[in-house]
Amino acid sequence: MYKKTIMIASIWFFVGILILVPAAIAQTTDNLFDIYGNLGNSATILSTDTPVEIFKASDNFATVQVIDEPFGLYENWSSPNIRSDRWLVKTDRAHEARREVVMKWPYLGMPNLCLPEAEARGDHLLMRFRLEGQPTSPPSFVAASQTFRVSNPLEIKKIEVKFLIKDYDVIGCAADATNQWQKTRIRPAAISLSKFNDDTAAGLQDFTGTHFVRVMANREAFSTDPEGMLTVQAFLFRCTDAVCSNASSAVFNLDMGKVMVGKPFSLRISWDEPNHRFLVGYNTNPDVILEYDPELNHEPPHAPFADFHTQLVNATCGEGTTVTDAEIKVREVRTNVSAVIP
Repeated sequence: MYKKTIMIASIWFFVGILILVPAAIAQTTDNLFDIYGNLGNSATILSTDTPVEIFKASDNFATVQVIDEPFGLYENWSSPNIRSDRWLVKTDRAHEARREVVMKWPYLGMPNLCLPEAEARGDHLLMRFRLEGQPTSPPSFVAASQTFRVSNPLEIKKIEVKFLIKDYDVIGCAADATNQWQKTRIRPAAISLSKFNDDTAAGLQDFTGTHFVRVMANREAFSTDPEGMLTVQAFLFRCTDAVCSNASSAVFNLDMGKVMVGKPFSLRISWDEPNHRFLVGYNTNPDVILEYDPELNHEPPHAPFADFHTQLVNATCGEGTTVTDAEIKVREVRTNVSAVIP
């Protein structure tokens, strides 16, 4: 299914606000990216002839030791059902969605065996999510996420999730190949953690000014990478509206490394509050530093969250349909030990 990058229409559009800056060495720019990956500017909407600088990933990885409690097992899907005391689940409107705990039966190879419920054990969480972008004029984009949020986010200081991407499709627009701020893309596996607010919100239920980190596996519709390869990216975002429907960032890493379809990998985030930074990484690779101004850490995050999710972003082209489709396995979820719900 994966890597169907079919050119089906041209598109000239821009939406969103988000700034991405490579990690380990903080950099800033007037150009902004939004949480959907679209590129813009804080003051004006970019036109197709606006010169844009895309930061390249830094090779300066951090050699760090987190002085904090270790990771503990938060979830391994051992229950046959998704536990309501651990998870708040949200599925945006999409064309197809599926989520379920896949059972691991103790007696494989024995058909017609009826096992008592007590002997049934969960093995992993299976998630499938599919979205189509229909033709529109003027062109725009649609996006959707299927999200698992922990039920005690204020207790989370670090999170690590083990994934396996089973399959994906990314069918994009003609402009995806030439327009660097207008893309159809898929993020099958992503994690997020919010930890503070900069005191610009109107109230406790207003996300504005909440800062959060997101680490994801990303694939562009017209990527030149080999089939089945996705790029690990990390961002430090600031919510720019009351419901955090968009966000901006001053720190990012666009290419921390690569992961492959069919091969397990893990994504992680740790908050190193005393040193005013987040540490992000994947698999056993060294952590990357995302630093922030300590003055921004004014108070706890409004409507805090820690999650893993799949995000789909589809251009709505003038002459055809775009498609994003992902199927993943989620295995172990780990957090700091004190946040584990027994």
